[in-house]
Amino acid sequence: MDEAKRFNDIRQVTYRNRLNIGFFRDKTNWENAPAFLDKNRLIINNHPVMEDWEDNYMKALAEVACSKRGVVMEVGFGMGISAEYIQSHKIREHIVIEANKSVFEKLQDFKMNSIKPVRPIFGFWQDVTKNIPDNSLSGILFDTYPMSKKEIHSNHYEFFPEAFRLLKPSGVFTYYSDEIRNFSHEHRNKLELAGFKKIDKRICQVNPPKECRYWKSNTIVIPIIIK
Repeated sequence: MDEAKRFNDIRQVTYRNRLNIGFFRDKTNWENAPAFLDKNRLIINNHPVMEDWEDNYMKALAEVACSKRGVVMEVGFGMGISAEYIQSHKIREHIVIEANKSVFEKLQDFKMNSIKPVRPIFGFWQDVTKNIPDNSLSGILFDTYPMSKKEIHSNHYEFFPEAFRLLKPSGVFTYYSDEIRNFSHEHRNKLELAGFKKIDKRICQVNPPKECRYWKSNTIVIPIIIK
């Protein structure tokens, strides 16, 4: 089976899984939904938001996001895996945006026990990043959950122009890519339309369990996007 067909087959499986799970009616439902979190997974109202097989991927994303030091922003706290790794780097400040109240409480606990300064912000990025100045961030790590059918495999696209606005010149942007080995033409085009010209990547080896509903490959792209 060639790579393109395998990629499309995997996309179809995970796309159908997302549709079968369903979506929230509006932002308020997501904000108030109960979250189940243990060392293996984060589930919000039956939605598989994150699992521990992502650990080495989150470590790699954190390394990229922190490579310029300075102020680093995360969008989506999740299980706090990438946040822990970000704290291990030489950064000045760690901004974290989270839109679920239960998970935000975990973020508040994380702040109290962190070595580097943490600025928790509650809300959806569409509502809160407008309060962050242009050209003020050295790194961004974006990892949110799709809120609609339209956002499946592409919830990061809408954020690309905002990432470009927020980053300092030479700042770095990375995110949960939803790509197996290469950027799709649409993906790369969205980055370029947002203003990014320095588009690079690495490949991360992962080992999701067979029952994982949102990732079905043993590789995933680590985006390295420079303003």
